[in-house]
Amino acid sequence: MRRGAGLLVAVLVGGAGLGLAQTPDTARAARLAVELRRDSAGSLLPPRIRATGLLADGVFEGALRNGFPVRLGFRLELWQNRFLVDRLAGEAAWDAVIVLDPVAGVYQLVRGGETVESFRDLASLAAALVIPYTVDLRPPSGGGSTFYYIASLRVESLSVSDLEDVERWLRGDLGRAITRSGDVGSAFSRGARLALIRLSGLPHRSLEARTPSFR
Repeated sequence: MRRGAGLLVAVLVGGAGLGLAQTPDTARAARLAVELRRDSAGSLLPPRIRATGLLADGVFEGALRNGFPVRLGFRLELWQNRFLVDRLAGEAAWDAVIVLDPVAGVYQLVRGGETVESFRDLASLAAALVIPYTVDLRPPSGGGSTFYYIASLRVESLSVSDLEDVERWLRGDLGRAITRSGDVGSAFSRGARLALIRLSGLPHRSLEARTPSFR
């Protein structure tokens, strides 16, 4: 089975019937969801992961306005039910970064592809963040085993020193750092990603969602 951020295959609009779950320390409006999907024949389709309400409480908006970028670190794990200890059968990870241009007053979202998405207001940015990710992470066919997904998201403000890495991408390194397949997770790992994930006592939040077991 293929693993890693290369499993991130698309960013799609829509997705109904999402089962919601979150950790107790999250803001009341923030949610992370995993959608199990099947085709008309009952075959399992790639799951969709969607986060909602990430900016609703104003905590990260304040960090952005004070010049701190915000990182969204997603992770999806596929687990196989076992008699004693469940087994990790596959995983995928990817990132997105939000920065605010204080001069133009434009929010910039670095996520997949070779471009930077720009938004004039917070409402437009929030709408873009709701768009779910489709991740091609599925169990092998046959065998009769049962599986479940666990999705997690860590949202964190980055330190002032990390701004240089983001600014470098926006100046022209973005095209070389992020592949055409949208492999954001591995792109960040090739250098600046280690700096981006450091915490500096700034706002951070953890979300988690788990699906029921399925075959």
